[in-house]
Amino acid sequence: MGLLSVDLLITLQILPGFVSNCLFLALYDSVVLVKHVLLQLNRSKSNQSQWRRMLTPEGLRCVWNSFLLDAYKQVKLGGDAPNSNVIHVSSKKTSSTPAKLGTPCNLLDFASSERPLVVNFGSAT
Repeated sequence: MGLLSVDLLITLQILPGFVSNCLFLALYDSVVLVKHVLLQLNRSKSNQSQWRRMLTPEGLRCVWNSFLLDAYKQVKLGGDAPNSNVIHVSSKKTSSTPAKLGTPCNLLDFASSERPLVVNFGSAT
């Protein structure tokens, strides 16, 4: 299967979700427009306020790109875990981890069949 056919297949898969999001944005814009017009009719002409639309080319591009990012992500539910490059920083030496501090290794080097691998991306600051 060529690259063009994979891109076409992904486009066809994400198209229904993209169209439903566009319909929601159009509905939201129409409700906000009606509300804006009603408020303008009740107010004087000197107090003009702006309203921002959601269904714009920039908004549609963002929605499309978010669907593409989701479709092309490497990690899939039920699939293989990614084996990213990490740096060994623990001073504790175990049989399943590299011994030298600061050496490059892979994330799954720390995995063990006896316990789950928990990765914390938190901050101590």
